[in-house]
Amino acid sequence: MSTRFYTLKDSWIVPCLLILANVGLLFLTNLFGIVINVLVIGIIGFISIFYFSYKYPRYNIFFLLGAAFLIPFFIKAFGLFGIPVGEAIQGLCFVILLTLTLNGRIGGIKTLPGILLCIWVFYLFLELLNPSATSRVAGALALRGYIPLISAFFIVYGSTETKSDVHLFYIAWFSLGLICGMYGLYQEFAGLPGFDYAWASSDENLYGALFTWGRLRKFSFFFSPSEFGMVMAITGVAAFIIFFYETKLRLRILSAVTCVVCLWSMLYTGSRTAMVMLPLGMAIFAGITLNRKVIIVVMCFMLAGTAVMFGPSSGAVYVMSTAFSGTDDPSMNVRLRNQQTIRAYIRANPIGFGLGSTGYLGMKYSPHTFIGSFPPDSEYVKIGIETGWVGLLLWCTLTAILFGYGVSVYFKTRDPVWRSVVVIALTVFFMMIVGLYPQEVFFISQVLSFLYTAMLGLLAKINGRVTAQEPKPKDSFDETSEIDDVVLHDAS
Repeated sequence: MSTRFYTLKDSWIVPCLLILANVGLLFLTNLFGIVINVLVIGIIGFISIFYFSYKYPRYNIFFLLGAAFLIPFFIKAFGLFGIPVGEAIQGLCFVILLTLTLNGRIGGIKTLPGILLCIWVFYLFLELLNPSATSRVAGALALRGYIPLISAFFIVYGSTETKSDVHLFYIAWFSLGLICGMYGLYQEFAGLPGFDYAWASSDENLYGALFTWGRLRKFSFFFSPSEFGMVMAITGVAAFIIFFYETKLRLRILSAVTCVVCLWSMLYTGSRTAMVMLPLGMAIFAGITLNRKVIIVVMCFMLAGTAVMFGPSSGAVYVMSTAFSGTDDPSMNVRLRNQQTIRAYIRANPIGFGLGSTGYLGMKYSPHTFIGSFPPDSEYVKIGIETGWVGLLLWCTLTAILFGYGVSVYFKTRDPVWRSVVVIALTVFFMMIVGLYPQEVFFISQVLSFLYTAMLGLLAKINGRVTAQEPKPKDSFDETSEIDDVVLHDAS
């Protein structure tokens, strides 16, 4: 077989086949347009991802993170605005879930987070039958939008087996966050590249949203400065935590640089949500660990931040300091008035107005209704409108249970390496809980949707191990150590 392969490769047959294939593609492109090119690239991408995902499941997390970070950048850079980002990420999730199923690695549904997520999905399916819904199409599209959020839990749970896999996850996350932050700094100090400026100025409303307080908010790879700011805040805090737990010098340097770059670039996003999430993330980290060194460093960080925010300031720092203005902030007053107005509607409709009844989908499919034209400006408000106070109560209850579950996992875990993973997961999860109040997080960001349930996947996986059966733990993510090859026990 080997002789035949080399004979075929060295003969004239392969070049001729490639020439015929190229000619055929050119002919089909002339007939049907660019859709043929997109189809061919899609097929090649599907085969490549399917192969690598099936062969090397540990890289599934990298595929998801890389796609969520980089697809918006390439769309702006090459003008591929016809490519639906959400559908591309959803297709990637389906491919990865398929390979995990074929590998026999799919699991997690019997864990507490898996059960609670399934309960929420079941309630969302019931909402498709909501008699108050004005558009079934909007409901189906809204339900489809939850695919990356739910899939991320099972993908992370099925793709993570060893400490080396978790190590790879954080390396990929921090590397992408570092590159993203550096590009945001480039936009601030060198100016927007031509394709970024063309996108920002392509619509008057978009430019008006980006240009506030006399400054152009920076957005880096993303379509939204708010998404960029929240991603930078979460990544910076996660890198800050790793710095305390890691003992290898090169990884401490990577985490320190990532933390500084992410928090620095966050200042230029104008995202006041990120500004609030940052100190709360630091505080919950100190509160969970109750480590004296951590508490001292966090308190110093808080004091320095308070001095900068409430002292004389201008430019980007002044904009971010308005996050703590409370009711003195005009935009916050607008949100509070909107919430006061919608409160009566939510009380009067226990199961809400149906999925996709408000926000972007509401404007598109129910533009002439009050609910459809109402700006929720909050994931909690959106959940309350679409699923009613019953759905909002269910969501908050599940969230509280999941956070308590994570705390219990932390106190059950004795291995310092796994403890650091649990601390990061809990801190990120808490920051996301806070971020859901002022932002429609799951709509504006695939990265944040992925990280939200990815942390739950890590918690469930770590909880599935038997602490007493583990070898003596070490204090760092050392891929060459014996403990890195310890496989977590599948709780399902």
